[in-house]
Amino acid sequence: MRTLLCSLLALSLLMLCAGCGGSARHTVITNEDGSMLGLVITPEPQALGIDRGDDFYLDWPAGYAPPREFTVRLRQVDTDATTEAVLTNLHTLSTGHYRLSPASTLPAGAFLLLTITSNREAVRAMYLTDDDAFGVTREAKPGAEGQEEHTVRTR
Repeated sequence: MRTLLCSLLALSLLMLCAGCGGSARHTVITNEDGSMLGLVITPEPQALGIDRGDDFYLDWPAGYAPPREFTVRLRQVDTDATTEAVLTNLHTLSTGHYRLSPASTLPAGAFLLLTITSNREAVRAMYLTDDDAFGVTREAKPGAEGQEEHTVRTR
């Protein structure tokens, strides 16, 4: 009996942890009748060097409403244009205010594509995550090839 109880407890814990991994896509039903107009995304789209622990926020300010239904995805984009899903959790803070949290730390120096789509519209934002060596100033060695300054003249 004790072994059966321990087995059931272990299985319950495993099932609970399996549900914590996030999802590749989230669909939100808002019962509003708005659009993507007014959507504010944080961090600002096209930001470089975002923190690898950052969450993403989707906000429709006062006077704007989200679409009745929309889908949110975060993908990592490689230099050869292949994409891989980033597992995330979506939290509804209130109607028109959402937080997208990566299920694990984002990879260093990676391009990310955040896509929010409704049946009529799509909004996309690209990001570059902070690289471990990002921000480290590299100094030129004396006698190294290259030039400090270049002058370009056009006609």
